[in-house]
Amino acid sequence: MTTDHDTGQSPAIAVAEVATLRGITAMCRASNLIRRELERLVLSEAELTWSSYDVLHLAVSRRPIDTRTVAEVSCLTKGAVSICANGLENRGLIRRGRHVEDRRRVLLHPTAEGLRLIEEVRPQLSTAAHRLLQHPPAGMNPDAVALILHLTRAGESAA
Repeated sequence: MTTDHDTGQSPAIAVAEVATLRGITAMCRASNLIRRELERLVLSEAELTWSSYDVLHLAVSRRPIDTRTVAEVSCLTKGAVSICANGLENRGLIRRGRHVEDRRRVLLHPTAEGLRLIEEVRPQLSTAAHRLLQHPPAGMNPDAVALILHLTRAGESAA
């Protein structure tokens, strides 16, 4: 068993580290719960997962966008991006193309149907997210919700 004496840390540092991890854990759990609820309330009706929505959203907002950039921005693996892109392409929501200067790069282009779906789903997601943050489900850490609200407001004012 490791003690504070064994690690050379003061008890105050050890307590601060535990509190930090607790805070991160609470925020991640709250984010995951919100994401799962948004998938259930909005995205499932559009036959999208959060990941496929994110890939489509990035293709629409950064026309065109290469799959490597999608992976970096969305924090998905390149394999997960490919799986999402396959499904979106099969549904006619995006099309793939090659970069003119670097043929190794795969670009994602939204189709008219993909644009229409994002325009339909985005306001629904926004409304549902706002509702969830204003009236969080039972079991969600209130401090984590407050932090998520703070982050979303900071993002709105920066935009």
